[in-house]
Amino acid sequence: MHKVWFLLLPGFLLADVLGIMAVFKAANALRKRRHHRLAAYGVRLTSLQGGHVVGSGGVGLSTRLPPPQLAGPSNSLVLSGMPDEAPVEDGSTSMQRLRAWLSNGRRRLRRCALLGSKTLLPLMPRIRLGRPRTSALPTTPVADVQSPAHFTIRAAARGWQNFDANQGVDLALSWIEQDCGRQFADTVALRLRGRHSHRYGKKRYRRMRHECLSLAPRIVTLHAWIEAHLSEKISVAAMARQVHMSSRSFARFYRRETGVTPAQGVIRLRLEAARRLIETSELPLKTIAAQCGYGSQEVMRRAFLRSLQMTPLEYRQRHGPPGDPPRS
Repeated sequence: MHKVWFLLLPGFLLADVLGIMAVFKAANALRKRRHHRLAAYGVRLTSLQGGHVVGSGGVGLSTRLPPPQLAGPSNSLVLSGMPDEAPVEDGSTSMQRLRAWLSNGRRRLRRCALLGSKTLLPLMPRIRLGRPRTSALPTTPVADVQSPAHFTIRAAARGWQNFDANQGVDLALSWIEQDCGRQFADTVALRLRGRHSHRYGKKRYRRMRHECLSLAPRIVTLHAWIEAHLSEKISVAAMARQVHMSSRSFARFYRRETGVTPAQGVIRLRLEAARRLIETSELPLKTIAAQCGYGSQEVMRRAFLRSLQMTPLEYRQRHGPPGDPPRS
């Protein structure tokens, strides 16, 4: 089991901590349901003094003292607390204890994240993240999220990831993606209540790929074929031929696996492809409409209004590549 340690300091981000805990709980539930395996993650709430720690908004959580020595090959750490406007004293007893504990356990840590407080980074020891030979989950290199350039460089050099307030869900999903793959992380994101992630950091997470709802190999293969032929007219009969089924049997099979009809599936895949191109490219909207199989730019406009309550141009203004002028 991979252990996720929360080290909470006074003023920690309550909503983000609870959001992270909910993500790992959803990941464990999905793993048990799908693979009949034990939970992948064990969450531990700790603090330097133990007991009740008051977070943002005056609400606190009950914690335990951190273990003197981390055990096992797989540990991740989330450090949250002390808002940026609060003064941080390098020579304080609590800060000395924190640095000593981190230095003692750094060889057992795979990942370290600082949640919501940049003022703590200069006081943190440099962490050389461990690369254990064996792990409860697959290991992949840790990539720092997008932050202001100067802080990203400093955080990466010290072995820390930095996530701003309201990015706790993104932090948890990014770790789950490293451990279990993007498809598993996408499926967990879809099962979360409330808002979805913004794509694991400051990059947006608005794709909700259809195959996340089903791991049936024929559905995954079919969706790949559909995405490769979005510019064409795609009929139910054509889709049925791809999975070697009759149209009627295929319609029942697709509905059972995805929860929507084949026609609705194509509509969603067209919309997802259009959103992805708007978010990541500078292509004119007319070109995007043609590539995604909309008869015209006006047809794509109506599809966006029905599903997203905004036009493609408005979507580009909000979610397009930063710094690029909106293009029609």
